[in-house]
Amino acid sequence: MARLRSPAQRAPQTVQQATALATRYAVLSAEVDAIDARRAALMARVNGAADALLVPIAAELKDIAKQLKPWWAASIEELTGGKRKSIEIGGCTIGYRISPPKVVHDHGKDGDAVTMLMGTPYEAITIRVSHALDKPAILKVLDEQGLLDGDDVPDVLLSSLGFRSKQTEDFFIDVIAPAAIELGLGGDETSS
Repeated sequence: MARLRSPAQRAPQTVQQATALATRYAVLSAEVDAIDARRAALMARVNGAADALLVPIAAELKDIAKQLKPWWAASIEELTGGKRKSIEIGGCTIGYRISPPKVVHDHGKDGDAVTMLMGTPYEAITIRVSHALDKPAILKVLDEQGLLDGDDVPDVLLSSLGFRSKQTEDFFIDVIAPAAIELGLGGDETSS
């Protein structure tokens, strides 16, 4: 298979060309910000309209469930003959179901329950311990150890264990003063 070459990158040759490109970058960044702001405003309006439609429906669903619950408790034997916990009725399945199991304990907070289990035969199988690198702490130790000399240097340096900090110099473009841009994206343009 033949190797494809990347197209040559066009780079400005003068300060004026670089200034023109940076200006274009700033304008395009402002357009992106304007489009994102417009999208957020439109999404907020759509979500508000949907919420206005959903709130009364959700309230009615809750009310219907409150009405059906006592009816089901009174009618389950008659409708199922004591053999089932649910039935299909009116396009719905109604009934009782068992919730997934969850742990409850008499020890207040979970930390207190952990203390209760420690030292028992259940400790190894019921208490989870997780380990993770504290990367900010590692960077701090590496930095501090780099400044040490003489007797202050510990016998085992973190760097001798294969740890080091890494930084790269990355190119960036930050827009200094973005221009405000109004974009009409079509559709209903009435403002609230």
